[in-house]
Amino acid sequence: MNPEQLNHLTQIAARAAQEAADFIRRHSAEQIAVTHKAGMNSHAAAVVTWVDLQCQNIILQHLNESMQRYDLGLLTEELPDDGSRLSKAYFWCIDPLDGTLAFTQQRPGYAVSIALVNRDGVSMIGVIHDPVTDRRVIAIRGQGVQSDLLTTDDDTSDSNVLWCMLDRGMMQHAEMDSILQGLKIYQDQHALHEIRFIAGAGAALQACRVASHNYALYFKLPKVQAGGGSIWDYAATACVFGELGLHLSDTDGQVLHLNNPITTFMNQSGVVFATDMQLAEAVINRSQQ
Repeated sequence: MNPEQLNHLTQIAARAAQEAADFIRRHSAEQIAVTHKAGMNSHAAAVVTWVDLQCQNIILQHLNESMQRYDLGLLTEELPDDGSRLSKAYFWCIDPLDGTLAFTQQRPGYAVSIALVNRDGVSMIGVIHDPVTDRRVIAIRGQGVQSDLLTTDDDTSDSNVLWCMLDRGMMQHAEMDSILQGLKIYQDQHALHEIRFIAGAGAALQACRVASHNYALYFKLPKVQAGGGSIWDYAATACVFGELGLHLSDTDGQVLHLNNPITTFMNQSGVVFATDMQLAEAVINRSQQ
């Protein structure tokens, strides 16, 4: 796919994300009924609402014509995986409302996330739109990043802090002590005066928070159970990190593959987003600390 085509598809994705974000914002103060998807081992992953489903419909209305024109596959959170991501050269990868739990609790941390991924699992386009701030980040592989989202607010702007973005409950993980040792070594080496932890947001905005700081990381560790996020949780921010030259890998330090033919879940590999490789090694080398 050439640069002109990628730009055209990016414009479509950006319009879709904007309309979905506007819809979310209009309903953000309402008490939204929650249902739970089967087969999930965490509350945050299982939560779904009619807003998620309507956002998906809005996005697909924008993307359907491009799927026909460019022969694109589709992977979206609220529809079954139809396998087209494995047969087409490229596929749209959609999380219509990443961070649904935060949305239902009426607190920031949710976003619309749309990516274009090739069959080899490389993210070509990434669009993340935050409905709360009405800010977004747009990345195109080989063409850089445009963003008014990758900024820090007053309570997270301290440049002499090491920021660690976590899922709730991660502090109780059996490997967390080892990771904390690695973070403390990094803190001392860079003369940072403290480590601060932020939890409670969806994967897309957690990764954006990393990209907004000088010293930060976000990770999910491998686990036996299905989960650990899915392809749609990381596809858009993978393009952003690639264009910014920031670290993204699995928890073994290998290239993060975004099109596993066996499963959309990432529990076998885990993920690490970090501002540099040395910081990522606090997670990658956790068993060696």
